[in-house]
Amino acid sequence: MKRKIKIFLALAVIGIVGILVYFYLPPMLSETLYPLEYKDLIIKYAKQYNLNPNYVAAVIYSESHFNSQATSPVGARGLMQIMPATGAGIAKNLGEGDKYSANKLYEPETNIRYGCYYLNTLVTKYAYSSSLPLIAYNGGVGLADRYAVNQRLVLNSETSYYVVKVKKNEQIYNQLYGEWWKEAEKPKPEPKKPTLRDLILSWLLGRG
Repeated sequence: MKRKIKIFLALAVIGIVGILVYFYLPPMLSETLYPLEYKDLIIKYAKQYNLNPNYVAAVIYSESHFNSQATSPVGARGLMQIMPATGAGIAKNLGEGDKYSANKLYEPETNIRYGCYYLNTLVTKYAYSSSLPLIAYNGGVGLADRYAVNQRLVLNSETSYYVVKVKKNEQIYNQLYGEWWKEAEKPKPEPKKPTLRDLILSWLLGRG
């Protein structure tokens, strides 16, 4: 009898652990593997430059895994891996050329603002294609222009993989987080002040 009870308890524990793993571990692991940081900045500049926030998050994740201090072997910097020369051009277009320095690309707000601005110019230029803006972001506008004219052109493996990676990551962010920015933009209700009756009742209860 005792052996049967032990077996039953062991099976019960295994069942409970299995349920916990099934329902809770995948979301926890998913959000660990696919973090969503700098939400306020992503919302702010995705909205300003008419981009989907999950698209921006997917680019950031693909470029730097949300590491604001990331530097690529070729010198791209920050969250959205912007080259110093590209950053200088963006700063000039935004009327900030005299204040620009390459180190500013390590600042999360500057980097996301510049990255969203640049993405917007590419999405606008190649509005008829979802792949061309990503080809341009990774491989340069010249490559994207050539590919737009001749889509039989074989892309280099890095750029080809990059396009697939960002699109897949955007899909994952859509599945994991949904339209999270809409929840963030909802106005928070004003806190209600307690009435005198509530304060007195709370004080009396605290005396008990």
